[in-house]
Amino acid sequence: MRKSLFRWTVAMLTLSAAAVSGACSEQEYEDLTKPEKVTGNTQYAPYTIDWTEAADSCSTAFIERFYCSENRNGYEGVFSYREYNATGGANFNNYWQQAHAMAAMVEYYNRIKATDAEEKARIEGYFQKWYDKRGNNYEGNQSWRGSTGFGNDFTDDTCWIIIALLQMYDATGNQTYYNAAKQTWDECVWPRHELTQSGWLPWKWSDLGPNECTNGPAAIAAATLAQYSRAAGNEEAAQEYIDQACTCFDQNIDVMASDGTLGSTPLSYTQGTCMEAGRLIWKLTGDTGYLRKAIQAGRGQMTSTRMNEVYNYEMVSRDEGTDENNSIFHAVMFHWFTRMILDTEVDSFDGKIRKELYDYLYRHASYYWATIDKTPEGWPEAYFGVKCYQPRSSMNGDVGGSLGAYTSAAQAIESMWMIKDVKF
Repeated sequence: MRKSLFRWTVAMLTLSAAAVSGACSEQEYEDLTKPEKVTGNTQYAPYTIDWTEAADSCSTAFIERFYCSENRNGYEGVFSYREYNATGGANFNNYWQQAHAMAAMVEYYNRIKATDAEEKARIEGYFQKWYDKRGNNYEGNQSWRGSTGFGNDFTDDTCWIIIALLQMYDATGNQTYYNAAKQTWDECVWPRHELTQSGWLPWKWSDLGPNECTNGPAAIAAATLAQYSRAAGNEEAAQEYIDQACTCFDQNIDVMASDGTLGSTPLSYTQGTCMEAGRLIWKLTGDTGYLRKAIQAGRGQMTSTRMNEVYNYEMVSRDEGTDENNSIFHAVMFHWFTRMILDTEVDSFDGKIRKELYDYLYRHASYYWATIDKTPEGWPEAYFGVKCYQPRSSMNGDVGGSLGAYTSAAQAIESMWMIKDVKF
């Protein structure tokens, strides 16, 4: 770990040693046992959380346990569903989840790259290994893989990988990642819109029904490519990508209920992607109608009883499932929440939403960190659960760690580091 979390453990060991030797004076005993003066927010934890220490500890453990930095049961250079790839070959179809685990690792990289050259180089090596392995793409149909090797039958999975590649490019400046992302979109994703009557993107080649889990990330990918095209002075290409993003976003608008939730079974990750897609299109076009829908999706996530359960009299995101698809949904939502929280220009349209998003994210990150076992004895076997206030435990039938749940916690805690100094 980059910084020690366990000052209290050292103090108690010192106290125990002193007690055994009989050398502990009354004043020393008081100094060792009196509670630390708390001046920060202690609403969800009995102490002020140091988000730098929390992010260091959580992210380094996350990468160590779930990124196969060496051969682990046949897998190397990719993330595994279980800690140290304990389930071996079961990792074969772990593809779209790679994108969200990579997003969390990119957040960590962005935080340390200016201050830790050795760690920066190590993570860049991991990026390259992941790229070389094509993110663990299992797709066997070469026409679906495309020339880059990142295409897949599932359109949404391919979109997520494109977004991950763009995030890697943004963090490192490595043009290879951008080229692969752009080519995969142009070659493997956008042509599929011609397969549907609506012009929206289909879920996959073998099932042409459009849905929000596909068109939300597609709108983000297209909008991001538009941003880069505009920055490069290619306005014609930027407008093409903007049109594509708007087309995809129309599908999200079409399925949005009056409470801001999307679809018959709304999920946190589709709420998050809708929010970010609308924000990006607003930034590109200036049309506040897109921002209005983005904010509506964000509030839908935070307030709808379809999205949350009540814990300690407040809304927390519900358990959406423990499998490796559903358990990672919260990571996606936290990731995109952070972007709107950091965008101060949103205040000119809605002066409250950024603080609402901050409070919701702070609540989840605090519960994750406050409830996990951080003692030296417990930390090596401590794993986050799908509920922010309930770590995984063999006592309730859980076995080992989960990439999805751990990614969600790592993302929430890295996000808190990113927004910890935001003022409202």
